[in-house]
Amino acid sequence: MKKLIYKANQYLLERYPIIWNTRIVWMLLGALVLHMLFFAAGFLTLSNPETLHEYAIKDVFFKNGAVYFTSMISILLLVGWLIYMFKNNAFKNFYPTSGLKLFGQFVCYILIIYSCSTFFLSYNYGIKSYIAISYPDNKVEKEIEIANDVAMFFSEKVNDYTIENRKYPKLFFDLYCETNDEFIDENLPYEEFLGTSYQFYTLRTREIPTKARNSHDAIEYANDSSQINPVYTEVNGDITTLYIKDSVVDIKPYINTVKPSYYNMSSTFFISRYDTLIDNYANSYNYKARRINKVNYNSNIPLFTSKDQLRNKRNFELLNRKDKTEIQTLLDTFLTFSNTYKVPHNLNAEAWANLVYHPDNFEVKHFIRTEKKNEFLTNTSFGSEYTKFEQFYKDRVTDYYYDNAALENVFYNIEDIKASSPFTDSIHFFIWFAFFFASIIFMFRTTGLKPLLFSVITVGVLTLVIALLGTFLSFILPTSGDFIGYTLAYFLIILGTVIFLTPILFADKIYKLIVAICINISIIGFPLYLILITGLITMHQDDFCRSQPDYYDSGYQCDTLFELLGINWSFVYFFATLLFLFFFIKAIKKWKSLPER
Repeated sequence: MKKLIYKANQYLLERYPIIWNTRIVWMLLGALVLHMLFFAAGFLTLSNPETLHEYAIKDVFFKNGAVYFTSMISILLLVGWLIYMFKNNAFKNFYPTSGLKLFGQFVCYILIIYSCSTFFLSYNYGIKSYIAISYPDNKVEKEIEIANDVAMFFSEKVNDYTIENRKYPKLFFDLYCETNDEFIDENLPYEEFLGTSYQFYTLRTREIPTKARNSHDAIEYANDSSQINPVYTEVNGDITTLYIKDSVVDIKPYINTVKPSYYNMSSTFFISRYDTLIDNYANSYNYKARRINKVNYNSNIPLFTSKDQLRNKRNFELLNRKDKTEIQTLLDTFLTFSNTYKVPHNLNAEAWANLVYHPDNFEVKHFIRTEKKNEFLTNTSFGSEYTKFEQFYKDRVTDYYYDNAALENVFYNIEDIKASSPFTDSIHFFIWFAFFFASIIFMFRTTGLKPLLFSVITVGVLTLVIALLGTFLSFILPTSGDFIGYTLAYFLIILGTVIFLTPILFADKIYKLIVAICINISIIGFPLYLILITGLITMHQDDFCRSQPDYYDSGYQCDTLFELLGINWSFVYFFATLLFLFFFIKAIKKWKSLPER
């Protein structure tokens, strides 16, 4: 092996000295082997299903210490590389070096640093590969469907099964249920359970201009005081629809019992990010892009969606068949894959079916815990007063438990990991990380240690001067924030332009050390210069947009330069900087050829 490496190095030295000098072949080969090892480690990380019980396990790389281990590996690799590379520096020793070779060295530095610092990617793609192989989409989709059907029988909270949750038949979906005693009209039909009143209303609508909905002008669009405080609103562009309580409906003929019943369960246990049903309102478990158009004016009033109606309908149809065998089979299938995921529980299908199967009205007569019974808490009194709902639950809770939060996290983690894009999410950080350290190495290799240290000091002094200038301007012009911002921005652009032009136009007219400092600042500061120019243009565009007379009234949208590409400006800055350095190499070579002065 040693002989092979020697022959390879001789071959590269004779034919490709830049590649030999940067050790890029050996560094990339070594990095490739380590990437494969980290991929294997990531692949095995989630082999125990219990690890999926933790929320947001996608970030396990930062939670289990892998980030520290990979950081140490990267540091050792790069330090070893620098030691070998610094043994030979053709540019420092005035060997003939073309501009293309210098630029090639810089690109090699970036590739080496990037490959030796991105083990995070291999680890996470190992995790993604394991999840994709172990949990295929069709299998998980079927399990989510079954879990949503079984969730009706979780029997976890009394409030999930009370009458205001009923959304099927359609009559219940169209009605609004008032539960606040202050707004219950006792002279009209209403239902009562454990001291809580339920009064159902039809709703009428009123449309007002959206620009008036949050202003005092809204009263001009109301015919009575009730419209000032609607049940909820729905925003559709320039028009906002107010939903207002109208007339009371007697629901007694449409229900068999006012007690908690499985017929009333309408919430969906887990909404997949791939669910094709788009609701105007998304609850906290909907991981799709949210379109929250409905604004609830009373935080105690739940907003129901068509998904709730469809879920209630599906539950209703299952219960109406009153087939205990079907229910028990469904529960058995659910518990089978729950065991596969190692979800904590002590249920069996037969016992569970006996708890929930009360075919007369399917009343909830037993409740199931979400975790194992704690004898200490059960036998210790922390106060003797319970609300009626708490007492109702306490009298009916069993020793059975099912940790549905763990199953929810399993589904969430599987979908979250499959949908993740480690490369896309981290590419901007890693390319700029590689660029920054490659620039430091390149500056040291070209200008030397002394100019590099003076460059750091110069940047610190300039930063302090700019900060003091901003403080001074804010002191003498306390109300002119925009003017101060523009002043500092233009000052920085002028200063940056002077620094960039100095090595190009005045290299032979001023001290060589000063030119070296300008070269170093130009190498690492050009991306910031581009950001500053883009930001200044955006500031002008935004100010012009806000000066339009209808900006605040019509929700005028400002299209600025930054918004044109968003985060993808990072790629523009990166490749523009490489292009700048390609031509700037000529100025660096010109500086190197100058005598000391």
